Amino acid sequence: MPQLDWTTFLSQAFWLLISFCALWFLLANFITPKLANVVEQRKRKIDDYVQKADALNAAAQDSLDKYNKTLADAKAAAEKQLSDGKAELKAQLSAAENQMAQILNQKIADNELLLASEKKDTLMQIENISQDLAYSVLQKLGFVKISRQDIAAVVQKEKDNG
Repeated sequence: MPQLDWTTFLSQAFWLLISFCALWFLLANFITPKLANVVEQRKRKIDDYVQKADALNAAAQDSLDKYNKTLADAKAAAEKQLSDGKAELKAQLSAAENQMAQILNQKIADNELLLASEKKDTLMQIENISQDLAYSVLQKLGFVKISRQDIAAVVQKEKDNG
């Protein structure tokens, strides 16, 4: 085997050293800088993406905060309008109830007056009918000298006494 021949060790070591140095020179000056450049570009691109993502995240968070603030303001405004509407409705309802109560009280008073008037008229009619009936009964019983005015006077006297 030629590798194990002692006479070729020096030339093999020389060419090994030359090949290694040439390969090292190529790697150090051409290949490694290109790979480092590609890695650096990727790192910069990833950092740019991360920065853009952070900026977008911050913008989205700001938008979410604005949305939540607007929503809270809208809820507060709606709650205020609702409470104002309730208060206004209660006031209108109270005014309507008061007005209705006044109307009902007036109608009750009017009806009581009408009822009292009708009661008085009815009692007068009953009194007149009673007097006529009493006069008729007395006439049939033979008391011809008693007049309707006499009966009315007795009834009036009874009213005055009690």
